[in-house]
Amino acid sequence: MNTVKINIGFTAVYNLAGLALAAMGFLPPAIAAAAQARPGFRHPRQLGAPFAPRWLTPTNPLRQSPRIAEGQGLVGASGGAGKAATGKAIQGPQRPILAFFLLSLLSACATYHPRPLSPERSAAAFRARSLDDPKLRGVLSDYGRTPKHWPKQHWKLNDLILVALHESPALAIQRARWQVARANVITAGQRPNPSIGFLSQHHSIAPEGVLPWTLGFSFDIPIETAGRRGDRIQGALALADAARFQVGKTAWQVRVLVRQRFLDLWAAIEQAKQLKTEVALRRRMLKLVEQRFAVGESSAFAVNSIQLDLQRTQMTLAAAEAHAASARAALAQALGLPLGAIADLRFDFTDMNQPPAGQHPPLATLERAALRHRLDLRAALARYAAAEDALKLEIAKQYPDIHLGPGYEWEEGDNRWALGLTITLPILNQNQGPIAAAKGQVAAAAATFTALQARVIGQVSQAAAAYGGALQTLQTARALLEVQQQNQRLLERRYAAGEAGSLALLGGHLAYLVAERDRLVASYQAQQALGALENAVQQPMAPPLYGKEPLSGRVREHS
Repeated sequence: MNTVKINIGFTAVYNLAGLALAAMGFLPPAIAAAAQARPGFRHPRQLGAPFAPRWLTPTNPLRQSPRIAEGQGLVGASGGAGKAATGKAIQGPQRPILAFFLLSLLSACATYHPRPLSPERSAAAFRARSLDDPKLRGVLSDYGRTPKHWPKQHWKLNDLILVALHESPALAIQRARWQVARANVITAGQRPNPSIGFLSQHHSIAPEGVLPWTLGFSFDIPIETAGRRGDRIQGALALADAARFQVGKTAWQVRVLVRQRFLDLWAAIEQAKQLKTEVALRRRMLKLVEQRFAVGESSAFAVNSIQLDLQRTQMTLAAAEAHAASARAALAQALGLPLGAIADLRFDFTDMNQPPAGQHPPLATLERAALRHRLDLRAALARYAAAEDALKLEIAKQYPDIHLGPGYEWEEGDNRWALGLTITLPILNQNQGPIAAAKGQVAAAAATFTALQARVIGQVSQAAAAYGGALQTLQTARALLEVQQQNQRLLERRYAAGEAGSLALLGGHLAYLVAERDRLVASYQAQQALGALENAVQQPMAPPLYGKEPLSGRVREHS
């Protein structure tokens, strides 16, 4: 009869604990099925009972209860024999039970594989980066900019932007942080693990022939209430969205930085070209003045003045060449490449030489585009949603969790089954502090978004006004350049007619170079203002980045 009770009891434990854990996702179904398929407990005297739990059932008549022993006339056994039989009765659990718990612990264990960083190898890999890498050709092809020849001979701005998006270390950092945020979603969805406790008590006073032990085990199955798991998941998803928007914002910042460095390099190269021409003109002027001074047609003051202007121009040229070298190094850093990768590279500055577009769209259109496309605004909205989910989670924590505690004990031949229920009583506090803090976080997130929105609108207005002013300045510089071109043509005609000398002609050329330099400065400032306006809206005003070819499936998927 004891065997029947034990089988019924363990079947109840399997059904209550094993199947419940498997249904709630705590226990793999395969392990639960293996536990259900385990043979029942048998009395040792039954034929073929290799799996009898020796630590629960007696294995010979001497280990029966005193009443049964008295009825069968077996109490007359010596006390030493009874103690020896009692000592033999204390056996360990069987191997299938141990295997069951080991499989439960090891069913979803991850292993650690060390991946040490080598500064020498990473530095060597960075120095080995080059624009001749075939992978970069694949990147350009994916975005519809397949080069006709490889290695590419001339690199445009949009090509370099794609290279920077592929090589940028800042973007790699943000992608890794986004991966962490996505992993936090998995963490938020995890349910609390159940626990099992084992009981072993020794009795100093026990009847003859009875095991002086109380053996048993119990489960603790926590059950979350009030939808806390869903609130955690929603909050983690919102933070993952914020991290994804941060990746996009970083990609845009990479684009802005590459464009600015490309613009700086173009301006430095153009300035150096103009200064070289100016140095050549001033040398010719100095030679003519020295010739006139030799025949007494010019003063020493004129010679010294022209010579001093020549020296100043040569110093400016040296500074411009140094600035061009620095701008090239800054562009290499923005691209995520070593300087040697672009040291001898030829760039196509067609986009920079072309004048910026005319008047920008209406201010209301720009503000609407900024409020719709700015990724920092979308990230702030995602963080506000996460703060609201955190508040809902803290409010849900007012309601206590439930802990189920099924268990079993064996004491002196008596099988005891229990089902406990534990609930935390919210008497001393109702989680008021964390709720108040979460409300403060919601208010702070809302204020942050409102302040950012106002700042964005202000940036758009300021950038639009600056761009309009820069366009007017550029138009003035172009008009002055046209005037100097007309004056230069007039001087050339007078020089051809013998009405003007060589020195006057060179002076006209110098005046034209000054006007050309002013136009270059105005064009640089207009391009800067255009970049600031694009940055305020976070949307290109120029032609799109992609080419005419269709995007690859991988790029469409990532987009």
